[in-house]
Amino acid sequence: MEDSKKTLAIVLNRQDYREYDSLVSFYTLEFGKLTLMARGTKRLKSKLAGHLEPISVVDLMIIPGKGRDYAAGAISQEVFSGIKADLNKLYYAGLGLRWFRRLTSENEPDKTLFFLVFEYLNILDKYHLDDVSDELPKDDGELLFSFFAFKFLTEMGYKPEMENCLACQQKITPGKNYFNLQNGGLICETCFLANKGGIGRELLTISDNCVKVLRFMLENGLNLSQKLKIDKKLIKELATLTKGFLNFRT
Repeated sequence: MEDSKKTLAIVLNRQDYREYDSLVSFYTLEFGKLTLMARGTKRLKSKLAGHLEPISVVDLMIIPGKGRDYAAGAISQEVFSGIKADLNKLYYAGLGLRWFRRLTSENEPDKTLFFLVFEYLNILDKYHLDDVSDELPKDDGELLFSFFAFKFLTEMGYKPEMENCLACQQKITPGKNYFNLQNGGLICETCFLANKGGIGRELLTISDNCVKVLRFMLENGLNLSQKLKIDKKLIKELATLTKGFLNFRT
């Protein structure tokens, strides 16, 4: 087909548009994030609709349009059935994709981001469950999401400073330290007391163990997320910090 383009794509979201059509958000390997028109997907006989379910990977054909390009064809390559059979996995997959959509821009390809999202979904899909539960435990989901979020933010240019104080540049030592959500990094107690780090809702107290976990996350791949064995209190602290850090990026 003249002027058509083909690429591997992750389906991020789909919403109704007009009477029979949909708008579908993709993150493509070659072209970055795209929002495309998909014609006739709300018709009962639509063959295309079944290949455009969110949280899936497709071979995508794109054709240009006057106002908006079209998804002319799609063939499913990976549907992540393990995610869709588990409500907790589905929740954390959707949470990751929502933040990804929110913080990425259209038409800015980044193959590292593409494969990071693919890896996140693949790990969730195949996540090992213990014999006690047939659903992903919430703590495991929070930990994996935090792992993904900090790897994603680092790739986006928001890697937090975890070795030295943002204010005085001195090496962080164990004790009472703070995490600056706005600027992304640690503030030592001395600078906090001297008000060099700023005082307000952008600062959270951070434990020494949470500092260690974040350093581990930043230096290792998502596949090691299941190797971390940490208690519920630390997971809750990490989840609060992760969501706060994400909120300051918008």
